[in-house]
Amino acid sequence: MRKMIRRIVTDNEGSALLEGTIVVPVLFSLVFGVLEFSYYFYQHHLVSTGVRDAARYLARVNDPNNATSQAIAQSLAATGSPTPGSTFRRVAGFDPAEVIITVTPIANVAGGICGVNPCRGTNPLNRITVTGSFAWQPLGFWGFFGFGNKNVTVTHSERGIGVS
Repeated sequence: MRKMIRRIVTDNEGSALLEGTIVVPVLFSLVFGVLEFSYYFYQHHLVSTGVRDAARYLARVNDPNNATSQAIAQSLAATGSPTPGSTFRRVAGFDPAEVIITVTPIANVAGGICGVNPCRGTNPLNRITVTGSFAWQPLGFWGFFGFGNKNVTVTHSERGIGVS
């Protein structure tokens, strides 16, 4: 009986299979988790770039409250094209209608947002805020653990300079 127990304890056959069954699920979770989060950050970057482009465009037009300028900015944010009605999307599900533009007048006075002296430009200045949001669709690994879709919202502000 001792001889048989000693043989079982010192036997190394099958140890690689046992180690593999422990390591492979952890390794796959790590790899697929990195892919899922990389995809999320990539889409977040695309939306952030689009929102920034739209805010920069509106900061340089003479009238950021103009409906045509805002339609161009919304298209620029969602599609990357200044032509409204483009079918291409930076991110699937990110439509120009999901881009919200807010123009807030700010008094251009000494001691204001530019410090001791007034800012160069007109009085009042415009603060253009562009917000874009979309429902992120995960690759599948995120949902495997029971997490739902995540709503991504990105905001960017610029001070209007009206040079168009």
